[in-house]
Amino acid sequence: MNSINMKKFLTSARPKQILKNLIIFVPYFFTIEKWILLSPEKNLLLLSNMLLTFLSFTAISIIGYQINDFMDKEYDKNHPYKKNRPIVSKKISTKEMIFFILILILISIISSYAVGLSIMYLIISYFLLSLGYSRILKKIPIIDILCICFFYILRMLAGTYSIEFEVSMWLYILTFFASLFIILIKRFAESKKNLDVRYLEVSTFYSKGFMPNIIKFSLFINIFVYLIYCISEILSNERNFYFFITYFIFSFGICRYYQLSSQSNLGESPEDVIMDKYLISSVVIYLMTLILVSELNL
Repeated sequence: MNSINMKKFLTSARPKQILKNLIIFVPYFFTIEKWILLSPEKNLLLLSNMLLTFLSFTAISIIGYQINDFMDKEYDKNHPYKKNRPIVSKKISTKEMIFFILILILISIISSYAVGLSIMYLIISYFLLSLGYSRILKKIPIIDILCICFFYILRMLAGTYSIEFEVSMWLYILTFFASLFIILIKRFAESKKNLDVRYLEVSTFYSKGFMPNIIKFSLFINIFVYLIYCISEILSNERNFYFFITYFIFSFGICRYYQLSSQSNLGESPEDVIMDKYLISSVVIYLMTLILVSELNL
């Protein structure tokens, strides 16, 4: 297979979307104080489990993109950006797409089974939900975004199961509200451009005047939930008082995301928003602070 053929499959895989699967590594950073106490061999085993889980979810999510592009190709032909996708533009034939999907299924099953049955069950759940989303659920306002939020919860669960450590319930709640916040911004930005002619009911719903207020409310909910999470961790003696520093870094990061998406046309592309140097810096500082606080907590 030459480089040109490989490039069309890589494009169809939407490499920027792979960033979503990085949430699988979140439980690692929030349990790092437990990792420090493990042997090097156990650390290596759990790290390999995380990487295999990441590979498995990357493969299964790419399958979802292929199916979604195939089912929407007649509509996407008239979209200014989506019309260039390999499946829509017929650079990838139906037979090639099926072969590509079969390879991805094999990769996902083998890598998830290598970690454990719990990961495989989550992969199957993700795949079935992805099919339901592509076929029916994305046509229903509110249900469509709740469905996407659940995709993120499944990734978070997979990350937790892969390392065999429990994380706070508040992290799952925060994952839900943070993904809801990002998706609401994306839907509102798409509806303003009026590009999605496939499902007029969905596009019309997210273009309504109350949406900016809903997005602002979602922003405050995220900041409030993280505050509760910090207080909960400190009062339960899971973390020391220094953990509260992460609250200010998190608040800055999510407010910066809101600012960028409000003042530019990047709202419909979260993967482009997060390339902002201040957002990247806040993520790096947040992780460094989390690791340092975990060290102090020992």
